Amino acid sequence: MFIILGGAHNGKRAYVEDLIAQLPTKKLVKYEGILPRIEEETEDKRIIISNFEQIVLPHLHQPEELVAQQIFERIAETSALAEVFCICTDTSRGIVPLEKEARQLRDTCGRLYQKLCNEGHTVVRVWYGIPQILKGAHYGQN
Repeated sequence: MFIILGGAHNGKRAYVEDLIAQLPTKKLVKYEGILPRIEEETEDKRIIISNFEQIVLPHLHQPEELVAQQIFERIAETSALAEVFCICTDTSRGIVPLEKEARQLRDTCGRLYQKLCNEGHTVVRVWYGIPQILKGAHYGQN
């Protein structure tokens, strides 16, 4: 699982597109704000999952850790069948929101990103278009 982190509009998507262009061809499926269903044909595909805030938002009435764990488990199941790229928008570098719901969204995404980074084989932070490998190796490196 590839985890790509960074602020909004910092070049995460462009980095993933460039990286995928270097990889052997597979069918590419993008999930924006939704999770893939395991029942769908996911085998031998390359999957991009992004907009985790939209994925988390409907579950804010539940405990943060539970929501993060459930979403993580779905992504891990998908990762066992397909090559998964998670594009995660880091909202932890800024002012803590005053509204309870906004704080909970930020915190739940943070908990989810911790789980993804822990399990991902490659973690890259993209800041202002510059990738920084935090874990694993860039494609083509040993």
